[in-house]
Amino acid sequence: IARVLLGAGAALALVLIVAGFALASPAPPERSAAPPFDLPLLEGGSVSSDELRGQPLVINVWASWCPPCREEAPTLSRLAAEFEDTGVRFLGIVSDDTASNAREFAEEAQLDFPHAIDDGSFDRAYQVQVLPTTYVLDATGAFVATQLGPISEARLRVLIEEARVTGTGKSESGP
Repeated sequence: IARVLLGAGAALALVLIVAGFALASPAPPERSAAPPFDLPLLEGGSVSSDELRGQPLVINVWASWCPPCREEAPTLSRLAAEFEDTGVRFLGIVSDDTASNAREFAEEAQLDFPHAIDDGSFDRAYQVQVLPTTYVLDATGAFVATQLGPISEARLRVLIEEARVTGTGKSESGP
C-alpha cells in the first residue's frame, strides 16, 4: 500500500508541476506587423499594404517559370473565389518574372485576384527566399503565418480562419 500511495503522490506532484509551468508560461508574443509595400499592379495602377489593411490578406509570391507555383495555383484560384465575398483578400506578388509571362500564367491558371510586380523591394522587406511563399496576415496587418513552398488547401483554410478570428477578435460568417 505504501508503494501505491508513493506512486500516486509522485503522479500528483508531476501533474502539479506541469500545471504550474503551464500557468506561469508567458502569453504568446504579439504578432509582428508585416512590412509596408507599394507596388505596381500587373494590370495597371498600384497597390499598397495600407489600402489592404482592415481585412485578412493572403499574399502569394510566385513566378510563372516556377513548377511548385504552378502546382499550387489551382488551390489559390479556388480559395480566392470561395472567400471573395467574405472579406478575405488575395494578392499575388510576381517575383523575378516578366509582366507578359506573369499575365499569361495568371490568366491560364484563373488567378482572378490582383497581382503586383515586385521590383525587389517586397522580396527584400519580406525576406523571400523560396518560391512560392505565402504570407497570411490578419486584419491589422500582422503576420499570422508564413508558408515556404506550395501551400495545401487544408493548411490555407486553417490559416485563413485563424486570420479571420485574430484580426477581429471573432470569427466572421462564411466559408
